[in-house]
Amino acid sequence: MLKSFINYIKRTEIVQHASLLVGGTVIAQAIPILLQPFLRRFFTPEVFGVYSVYISIIGILMVVACFRYEQAIVLPKRDSDASALVIASLFFSLIFSVIILLVAIIFKSWLLSLLNLPDDKSYILYIIPLGTFLLSAFHVFNYWLIRKKGFMPIAVNKFSRRIVEGFTQSVFALARNSKGLVLGDVAGQIANFLVSLWQSIQMGFSVKKFSLNRLNYLLNKYIDFPRFSLIPSLMSTASYLLPVVFINKYYTSQQAGYFDLTKLILSVPLALVAGSFSSVVLNRVSDSFRNRKPFFKELKPLIVMTLVISFFEIIVISIFGTTLFVFIFGEQWAQSGQMAKLLVWPFALNFITSSFTSVFVALNKIIWQSIWQLFYFTLIVSLIFFSHLMFHDFIALYTIFEIMANTSMIVLLVIVIKKYENRIS
Repeated sequence: MLKSFINYIKRTEIVQHASLLVGGTVIAQAIPILLQPFLRRFFTPEVFGVYSVYISIIGILMVVACFRYEQAIVLPKRDSDASALVIASLFFSLIFSVIILLVAIIFKSWLLSLLNLPDDKSYILYIIPLGTFLLSAFHVFNYWLIRKKGFMPIAVNKFSRRIVEGFTQSVFALARNSKGLVLGDVAGQIANFLVSLWQSIQMGFSVKKFSLNRLNYLLNKYIDFPRFSLIPSLMSTASYLLPVVFINKYYTSQQAGYFDLTKLILSVPLALVAGSFSSVVLNRVSDSFRNRKPFFKELKPLIVMTLVISFFEIIVISIFGTTLFVFIFGEQWAQSGQMAKLLVWPFALNFITSSFTSVFVALNKIIWQSIWQLFYFTLIVSLIFFSHLMFHDFIALYTIFEIMANTSMIVLLVIVIKKYENRIS
């Protein structure tokens, strides 16, 4: 019986697509993960803390850059309409990034004080706009590739980014240049952008049939994305990325560095796998929605896979967490290992939920997701009222809030999927 179930999973098209993306993702993510023991011995926890603040800021700004129109790229029946949405998204991102650069120039001193960054880290403020544009532009082309079922190209561009990023950061590490982490990220983002642009052109993206009148129609047709998804999505992403900014602000860059490593090991590999799952789910559920077909049975194999992966991570970290961190990264990172034993629970839950949140987009139920995102954001922002706590107690409270948020997301997903399946049956 078990063998027949495994064979069934292997034959399922959605699993084949997910496996292709996950395979490329795992290989790509293995590069920075394998480099961590090397980089963590050349760069201090303080340097990594500042780097994590930079990554968090561009991750938050990226959500706003395209006004969420990039998500609509998978929906039009005509490729010419999807191409128009690509162009609009890139234009919005460029304008937004220029505005961010002007803000960084004018309010430099205030921003450094707000983020608790020293003057010698001011260069980060000027790199943030570039990083924001490159990251958002990549996501635009990524949605085009999802639309065209270009799962192999998606895996390839992730790999190309990590190769360039890892090489650049390693060179700067050997040169003892503390700017190396940020500059390495920028180099990887440039590679990612160029490769994804080339892939999209190869898979049919074109500006030849671009029409301003048609674009205006499309922007109005999909106005619900900026109207109902922009602010909630910003809140959701900020909820995930703000904790390290809070830690850097209210505690120290060193503790932010410890948190960054814990988050990297627990969430980043699984988040990329979840992103691969989510891309496939978006494609399959969108197709089912357009053709009014059920899809829950197709999701079952992915549900099983996420549960197994999460359970495995919890067991390993709970038993060997601190020992693994010390052995791999050095004694100075022992605190990250201790933190991991607590944080593994919410990160495992987040992996499960984030693998399937694209269901809301595919079913055009973004309002439901928006309500949850408001709840999540409120929980995380309320952490600022507890900044007087000892650092360990602050992390414990953060863990409780994360578990509450992800459990409520699971309940919402069940309700939305069940309602759709009942309506078309």
